[in-house]
Amino acid sequence: MTHARITDLVFRTPPLMKMAELADHVAADAGGDAVAKVVGNSAITTKGMAVNVLVEDPRRWPTRQRMDRSLAEATRLGREAVLEVLDQAELRPQDVGLLATVTTTTHSAPGLDALAPALGMRENVEILSLGPMGCYAALPTLTACAHWVAARRRPAVLLAVDLFSPHLQPPPYDKEAAVVLTLFGDGAAAAVLRPDEPGAPGARVIDAEQLTVPAHAEDLQVHLGNQGLWIRLAPTMPDVVAGAVGLPAKALLARNGLAWDDVTWWAVHPGGRRILDRVEEAIGLPEDSMAVARAVMREYGNTAAPAVLGVLRRLQSTRPLGPAEHGVVLAFGPGATIWAVLLRGA
Repeated sequence: MTHARITDLVFRTPPLMKMAELADHVAADAGGDAVAKVVGNSAITTKGMAVNVLVEDPRRWPTRQRMDRSLAEATRLGREAVLEVLDQAELRPQDVGLLATVTTTTHSAPGLDALAPALGMRENVEILSLGPMGCYAALPTLTACAHWVAARRRPAVLLAVDLFSPHLQPPPYDKEAAVVLTLFGDGAAAAVLRPDEPGAPGARVIDAEQLTVPAHAEDLQVHLGNQGLWIRLAPTMPDVVAGAVGLPAKALLARNGLAWDDVTWWAVHPGGRRILDRVEEAIGLPEDSMAVARAVMREYGNTAAPAVLGVLRRLQSTRPLGPAEHGVVLAFGPGATIWAVLLRGA
């Protein structure tokens, strides 16, 4: 069987804002005390904000203004991420055979895919522009890129961008709204995938497994309303994820003849402090793997689709998978949907 390898990964954010500053900014608003309490318990110290609420406050913007700004900022950040990953991979834009983009927070056609001609990619470069899937979106996009690269034997670039700062909602803030305001940060991740060839660096994409729990589809939702994106994040979500996250992982390992202890590390989507705590308890993941997810969350918050790629980048940079070593990438989001991807070292 032919495979593809993730050879290069980058993760970028806009300028970081201290969460204490954000809490102070909304302190006088109705529900500002709820925001302060959530910030204090969130284990998030900073997060990227393309729209700095201390300079210009988007909370009263209409949807059109939010979407226009989101596209402009996502395009700028995405361009930086793609150029950086191509430079890291020593590839030219015209070497790319597929550009796959995914976002939940920026809706436009053309959208991020317009980066292909802007960056100088060939006129016949294939474009895959994927729409809103939320926090797990990077993994189906990664899987699609891996299938394409294995079949076409050419390099592909994956770009995931999500920006929440243009969609900050106005007060009043109840506990759920305070969690959304606190948790989600802006970010972009880009990856280069290349054909699996002897001597090539990186991590081989071996297999993937998806599980959807439709009974809890209403627990996490993202919709477009009159004031940009509206996010429903029920307090039950950590228990829902914890109760189901082990199922696709176990199926994935069993299908590939692996045991739980055969996994060197786990790249877990940093979906929030309670989610990470519950996932760790439920399936007994290694402390060092969870520490990386918590560190990424502490520094950047939950950046949705780019987040798990940020965790994967840090793990593969600090503890790259060796020959025959395996890693599992886990992400979860609306639906309630869980994805698991199996990697093997070069």
